Amino acid sequence: MQPSTEKYFLPALFVLFLVLFPVTGVAQAERSPAPLIAFDLPAGHLGDVLNLYSRQAGITLSFDERLVEGISVPALFGSYSAEEALRTLLRGTPLRAVPVGSGAWLLENIAQQDLMVLDSIQVQSHSDKSKDQAYREAGSVNIINQGDIERFRGTSVGDIFQSTPGVLISENRNSGGLDINIRGMQGQGRVPVLIDGSRQETTIYRGYAGISSRSYIDPDLISTLRIDKGPVITAEGTGATGGVVIVNTLRAEDIVKPSALSGLRLRVSGIGNNSAAPEAGTYAGYYLPRNAYRSDCRFSIYCTDNYLMPDRFAPEHGMDRPNLLDFEGYAASIAGARRFDWGDLVLAHARREQGNYYAGTEGPAPEVLIGKPEKLAWYTETPVTLEGASPFRAGEQIPNTHYSSDSWLLKSELALPGDQSLELGYIRYDSTYGEMMPSQIIAFGQARQWLDSAVVNHTYTARYRWQPVAYDWADLRANAWHTDATTNLNTPGVGSIDLENNTARTDDYQRWGVDIANSMRFYPLGELKLEYGVSGQWEEVDTDTPATEGFYLGSRSGWRREFSAFTAVEWRPWLQWTLAAGIRHTRFHSKDNNPLPLDRNDPACTADGQGGCLPVHYSNQHSGNAPVIALTWEPVQGLQFYARHAQALRMPSLFENTSGWSVSPALDIPLNPEHATNNELGMNYLNKDVFHSAHQLRFKLAYFDNHVDDYLTRTQPNAWEQEQDGLDFFRLRNIDSLDLEGWELNLGYETRYWIAEISGTRYEHIEVCNVGSYVRYYCTDWGIPQSYINNMIPPNWHASAHLGVRLLQKRLKMGLRGTFMGERNSIPRYNAPTGFNKPVLWHSYNLVDIYTSLALNDNLSMDFTVDNITDQYYLDALSLGLVPAPGRTAKLSFTYQY
Repeated sequence: MQPSTEKYFLPALFVLFLVLFPVTGVAQAERSPAPLIAFDLPAGHLGDVLNLYSRQAGITLSFDERLVEGISVPALFGSYSAEEALRTLLRGTPLRAVPVGSGAWLLENIAQQDLMVLDSIQVQSHSDKSKDQAYREAGSVNIINQGDIERFRGTSVGDIFQSTPGVLISENRNSGGLDINIRGMQGQGRVPVLIDGSRQETTIYRGYAGISSRSYIDPDLISTLRIDKGPVITAEGTGATGGVVIVNTLRAEDIVKPSALSGLRLRVSGIGNNSAAPEAGTYAGYYLPRNAYRSDCRFSIYCTDNYLMPDRFAPEHGMDRPNLLDFEGYAASIAGARRFDWGDLVLAHARREQGNYYAGTEGPAPEVLIGKPEKLAWYTETPVTLEGASPFRAGEQIPNTHYSSDSWLLKSELALPGDQSLELGYIRYDSTYGEMMPSQIIAFGQARQWLDSAVVNHTYTARYRWQPVAYDWADLRANAWHTDATTNLNTPGVGSIDLENNTARTDDYQRWGVDIANSMRFYPLGELKLEYGVSGQWEEVDTDTPATEGFYLGSRSGWRREFSAFTAVEWRPWLQWTLAAGIRHTRFHSKDNNPLPLDRNDPACTADGQGGCLPVHYSNQHSGNAPVIALTWEPVQGLQFYARHAQALRMPSLFENTSGWSVSPALDIPLNPEHATNNELGMNYLNKDVFHSAHQLRFKLAYFDNHVDDYLTRTQPNAWEQEQDGLDFFRLRNIDSLDLEGWELNLGYETRYWIAEISGTRYEHIEVCNVGSYVRYYCTDWGIPQSYINNMIPPNWHASAHLGVRLLQKRLKMGLRGTFMGERNSIPRYNAPTGFNKPVLWHSYNLVDIYTSLALNDNLSMDFTVDNITDQYYLDALSLGLVPAPGRTAKLSFTYQY
């Protein structure tokens, strides 16, 4: 927790910030007549054409890539001055060029007032151009911007992904972290989350029931978020068998208004449907210690207290749900930015306080069923059963769902001489939160409010770029980063299910990384782009937990090194055709600092002369190659067809290569890389002039077939495998394969006054295959015994729909969103042992959220949302801990920006 004086420190800091750096004017450089230049610019996307233009003209041209996304321009041939050619290219677009120095220009949006006199021929799009890029990619891409986040913030951090097809958040109601599942791929580096270029994932032990891979970021600090599905050939895509999530934090452009040099944004929100967490040890939910109770006993010995039916099967407390507009929780953030001659500076602070939320009341809530009494010889027996997917009652306060977070962002972009730039950043995320082990609910009695856990995550980033105008062979990017995550876990099952004797665990996870890439452009027989680069990361983990009886209670300690090199080429021989291909080489090495426990009869044992074995440390190393190839055909502007074949190798993670409680690597079971093969066929259509100049249609349809050989997961031991003292519960191994095949749709229609969007994913085939002892089914569509994958299987389908209107010259925006979630594949009733990892069979559910956003003036806006307006009781898809999601929840927000 921060000291109470901190609430005065942040406003004072911003006042000092603005006083020290007063506003100064920017003098416009004189322009002298320029000679004519012979231009040869093909038709194409505006961003590509402008890059070629700047080289032919020999000028510096600066623009935000989001401004030019989705805009195409015709060819330009002939002799023009640099200024005349640039204005010709921008004719008919909502952009204009502003001179900012000798031979330097800046692109910006044309002011709205400048367009009023041209209303009859206006071509300005009323859509968000940043999303257009998703409909121009030879692959499945989704983009979430700041407006999307503010519109549908939700209760948990993962709710910002709720409308994204093919993307689900595992354990969304625990810890405030993100564990992202893309088309069934999740955890252990399969879906890297990169925040300003830094990898964030930390693997958290979740008891016998599994693990969670968490990344932390406050949504108020996010500028844009891009999701690439499937393997990618980029410096940051090493090991990404499921996809990559790229998060960019706030920039000066998000805070400073056009034509201004400084800006400040204040945002405050009140969050309903929650209240302060009760003291640790408070019980919640239904609890049936027996499935039958006795009465009318002939002898009292048969009717002791533990056999008598209680008056109630749940505590009286926890049902005091607040009114809809009682905002017990809050979120607040302040962000300031300033432009200088040398670059930009951004400083932001965000804080959230949220109590335990309450479940909904409508839907498949649990129910205690009391059966018909049966008269037996010595007593009457009455059966009692609990029906439902979760023990928590409808409308009940859900324990351990509270969290508090405090985040800081400091970021600066330096404009260096010679077409160079350097971005430096620091993020601090500090959070305390409630959490419950799934096994506490499933196997160890009644659920309780537990002790708080905590995480402190420091992120340091440095991103350099050299993009010389004069050279086609240079576009150099270099990125260095470091993440330092310390997690203090206080959860039942880590050390004890007894509150008084609970053993806390501290995980210290350190990660360093560097990646360097360069792009080169050539123009023989069409446009040719060559990109190549290298990347490396170094990881260390150490867990501070007392050793017990010779083995480590969840304690993992070890290191891992991974390096990769890639090269990729993109060739556009004709305007309609684009061929992209590349290959990545990856190698890694890891070592476990903990010695493996060995029996004297183990072949690996070397006697130490004292009745034991000399220490043996598990070590692993591998290398391999993975190609990517894609072909795009654009028969007419805006319509694309593509085919993509992409492979990726994921080397075993640091968690998988270190020993700890419940599962460890074994000397007689080699851990090999996962080999993912992704085939995708798709169609993109983007039209900004459908029926009317202000109507835009976006459409994307993709068929995907993902196959993974040697999928790494936890299993039960086979009969022929040697035992390990103290760590013999499970085995990590490569199983045969995993297949996920299906369809994905994105459809949007947008006008000046309304917007309609539909998206969804449907799986036609899900299959997990493994040969092992005590297994009846070689291949299933639900998982395998004891495997983590059992609760990573996505539902057969899920979809989202959004309908919104814009009134009062777009100052008032209203709309609703529907979320539709199907069921996951069921488990066979007989002969399907699942062990500790029984799949959580959530019910299908349909949700409706509504929103209203009103711009009160040019600086102040108000947002009011109600999530789950029908107050549904449901478990999120991929819920690991049987925790129902929040019921009807209102949020009121005010944003002031100047």
